[in-house]
Amino acid sequence: MKIAMLSWETLHSIAVGGLAVHVTELAAGLSRRGHQVHVFTRRQNWMSHYDCIDGVHYHRCDFAFHPDFITEMHNLCGSFIGHLWKEEDYAGGFDIVHAHDWLTSMAGKWAKWGRGRRFVFTLHSTEYGRCGNCHHGGNSARIRHLEGEGAHYADRIIAVSNQLKWEIVSIYHQWEGKIWVIPNGISVTPFSGFIDPAAVKGRYGIGPMDPTFLFCGRLTHQKGPDLLLEAIPWVLKFNGNAKFIFAGDGYLRSQLESRSWQLGIRHAVRFIGHRFGADLHDLFRAVDAVVLPSRNEPFGIAVLEGWAAGKPVIATHNGSEFVWHGINGYKVYPTPESIAWGCCEIMKNFEHSRWMGQNGRKAAEESFSWDSVAALTERCYYSLF
Repeated sequence: MKIAMLSWETLHSIAVGGLAVHVTELAAGLSRRGHQVHVFTRRQNWMSHYDCIDGVHYHRCDFAFHPDFITEMHNLCGSFIGHLWKEEDYAGGFDIVHAHDWLTSMAGKWAKWGRGRRFVFTLHSTEYGRCGNCHHGGNSARIRHLEGEGAHYADRIIAVSNQLKWEIVSIYHQWEGKIWVIPNGISVTPFSGFIDPAAVKGRYGIGPMDPTFLFCGRLTHQKGPDLLLEAIPWVLKFNGNAKFIFAGDGYLRSQLESRSWQLGIRHAVRFIGHRFGADLHDLFRAVDAVVLPSRNEPFGIAVLEGWAAGKPVIATHNGSEFVWHGINGYKVYPTPESIAWGCCEIMKNFEHSRWMGQNGRKAAEESFSWDSVAALTERCYYSLF
């Protein structure tokens, strides 16, 4: 098949979050299965307009910036469609146009309207979930409208978890048979090999024997870093040497830093900003557990990153669909007290915690490889023929 993939971020253009990893790895996995994959994405000024990487054709598209972000995404989608038409006119039509999230949903809709292309739409989350399970007005309502349009016009919808599938059915009134559940994937290779955990902890002023927990994600209401912060005083009563690393940026950062002083726990927390590549992989491998205190999390890639590093995860019921309680991590409620309980359970029995991490690593290798995700996505595509 000839596949067009539309995404506002990739690892080979502009990377912002987990979507970049998903699109890049999925495209490479589909290419390994013999498909011709073209990814249309944003371009930074210093980048070339075209590259072929891992067998995938990357088209980096210029577009007009705008002070209104949603209008800017309209411009981006228009640029995607223009480049997509040029590619079709030069080298033949696409069998599938696959858009990711509301940011590119307009382009997928236009490809279907303009040339009758089969339109697949992946939702990695909903606007409702990103707002902390709330319906807001203003730009949030505009985004929900675009998200709903994309879901309505798509021939197939892919959701990354069953929880997200039922959100889509409920909010956008879509037929459940139209929605395929295909999870995120992970490559375990970057998380393999030897490191010195003490040296990694030492970079952040943490002692080699200090129990250490990692939060990795955007510092936003949806991701729940404030819930973890409020849990820390409870954890320190159990073990005063515990440390917490917050890897990520977001609008809550200054508020969280101020609150850590108010709680008297500033000595136990490290706000290190966004990390990526080897620095991030080393962090996952050096800590004792990964904490995901999300208020809404269809499928956090940080779960898989923790498992790939052989670490147990502590995840709220809102983001732990694939976590087996006591087997590869702990499920907790999105409250500080419950999150604190999960952290203390890790420290009560480190041998059991290591066993859970080993189970997580096995799951990452066997059930969540990108080749498995690509095979499921291929089946979804073929269901349209």
